[in-house]
Amino acid sequence: MKRNSARTRRAYIVEALLEYMVSLLVTGAFLAAILKQVGVSDALTGVVSSFISFACVAQLFSSMIVRKGSSVKRRMLILALVNELMFSTLYIIPFVPLGQSVKTALFVVMILGAYLILNLTTPVKYKWLMSFVGANERGRFTANKEIVSLIGGMLFTLAMGRLVDYCKEIGREQTGFILCGVTMVAVSLLHMVSILLCDDEPENAPRPQADNQLKAAFSMITGNKALRKLLLIDVLWKTAIYMSTPYYGTYLIGELGFSLTFVSALGIVYGVVRALASPQCGRIADRRGWSSLLTLCLIVAAAGFLVNAFTRPESRMLYVVYYVFYAVSMAGINSGLTNITYDYIDEGYFAQAMGARNAVSGVVGFLASLLGGVIVSRIQAAGNTLFGLNVYAQQVNSAVTFALLIALLAYTHFVIAKMPRLSDEKSAS
Repeated sequence: MKRNSARTRRAYIVEALLEYMVSLLVTGAFLAAILKQVGVSDALTGVVSSFISFACVAQLFSSMIVRKGSSVKRRMLILALVNELMFSTLYIIPFVPLGQSVKTALFVVMILGAYLILNLTTPVKYKWLMSFVGANERGRFTANKEIVSLIGGMLFTLAMGRLVDYCKEIGREQTGFILCGVTMVAVSLLHMVSILLCDDEPENAPRPQADNQLKAAFSMITGNKALRKLLLIDVLWKTAIYMSTPYYGTYLIGELGFSLTFVSALGIVYGVVRALASPQCGRIADRRGWSSLLTLCLIVAAAGFLVNAFTRPESRMLYVVYYVFYAVSMAGINSGLTNITYDYIDEGYFAQAMGARNAVSGVVGFLASLLGGVIVSRIQAAGNTLFGLNVYAQQVNSAVTFALLIALLAYTHFVIAKMPRLSDEKSAS
C-alpha cells in the first residue's frame, strides 16, 4: 500500500498538539494545584513532578511492544488511550473519600504508571512518524510542529486556568478540577483520531529484536563511543533541569502568589516567544547541525536560570524574564536533544539509542530531583534561610542549575561540536 506521507505529516502535527494539551494539565502549576488539594508538601510535589524523568527508564523496553509483522499504529493507539485515561483520573483522586496517605499513594501509582506507558511508546512512535519526514527537512518540520503545539497549548492552558480560578472564586473548586478531567478525556479521544489518520509503518520495516533489551541497550552504550558522548549531554541536562524546575509550580502559586490564570497567561508569553524562535532554530539546525544549535540555546538557558536565582516575592516579575529566556532556549533544546542523535548515530539504531540515552539520564534526573527536594525541605525547615541569609529554596536550586548548564555548555562546545557527523563522513568517502 502506498504511503500518504503528506497526510501523515499533517496528522502528526495535530497528534503532537493534542498530546501536548494533555501533558499541560499534569505538569507545572496544574499538577501543583492538584497535589495541594491532596495535601502533599512542596518537596514531595517536586518529586512527583519529576516522575516524568524517572519513567524514561521504560524506554529501554520500547522495542518489546512492536514485533516483526505487528502494527505499530495499533499498539500506539491502545497504549495512548490507557496512558491518557490514567492521567484523567488524577483530577478525581483529590476528592475521593479516602485518607490522605491512601490518596497520595494512589496518585503516585497512577501518574507513574501513566508516564511509564508514555515513555514506553516514545522512541517507537517518534521513529515511526518521523520516517515520513525527509532527512533535510527535520529541523523545519520539527519547528512547525512545535509552533502549532505552542499556539494551541497556550490558548488551552489560559482557558483551563481561568476555568479553575473561576470555579475557586465561586466556591466550586471541586467542579473545576472535575471539568479538567472531563476535558482531558475529550482531548484524549481526539488524540486517538489523529493517530488513526496516520499511515502505519510497513509490516516488513526493520524492527529491533525484542529479546534481552536491557543487555542490548547497555551493549550499545558501551560499544558506541559517539553514543556515550551524547549520553553525557542528556545526563547533565536532566540533572540541571530536575534540580530546580519540578519545584517552580509550588513556588508560583505559593510564595510568589500567582493565580492559575496568571500562570496560564505566562504560558501564552512562553508559547509566543518559543513559536517565534522555533523557525530560526530549525534553520540553524538544518544548516549548521544540532550541536551548534544546542550550544547557542544553552547559553540562553543558563542566562535564564541565573535571572531566576534572584526571583523573590518582592521581585517576582523576574520570573517572567526567566521564562522568556527559557522559552527561547527550549525552541532549540527540546528538539536538539532528540535529533542530534541523527548527526552521529545511524538512523537504523535511532530508537534503541534514544531509549538507552533517555533511560539512563532519566534515572539520573530523578535522583537529582530528590536532591533538589532535600534542598527545598532543609531551607524551608530553617525558615527560608541559608548560612544566615534570607533565601528561598527555589533560588538556590536555580543557582545550582545555572552552574550545571555552564558545565554542559562547555562540554557541548568543546567535545560534541568537534565530533565528525555522519553526513561529513559520507561526504568525505
